[in-house]
Amino acid sequence: MKKMLPFLLLLLVISCKEKNPNAELSACGVTDPVRNLPWLRDLVEKAKADKQADIMTIKLVEIAGEPVINYNLSYFSCIGCITYKCDGSRLDWEKYSQEELKEFQENISGDKGKHVVLWPEK
Repeated sequence: MKKMLPFLLLLLVISCKEKNPNAELSACGVTDPVRNLPWLRDLVEKAKADKQADIMTIKLVEIAGEPVINYNLSYFSCIGCITYKCDGSRLDWEKYSQEELKEFQENISGDKGKHVVLWPEK
């Protein structure tokens, strides 16, 4: 029994470890986009270095059927303004109709919107 104790303790520690729910999320052609999209990982690392990670929100949302990633710091006056395509380029708002923009704003803000929070990690 004494020989099994270390194994059981290790098993207990491994099973109790919290898992990142976004680790299995697939978006923009990668799993866990916060860690596996280099440009997004850089944004997160910069926010951490600037001590802004605790006021940062990153959401995955769609506009016109295209997945996009919104970056927001709590002191920004505009929710949805800094949005990137999967390749890291900024979204060109002029390419979308008023209906598409309205749906995007409804999806990104509020609890009932269709979005996935990538940051803060739960």
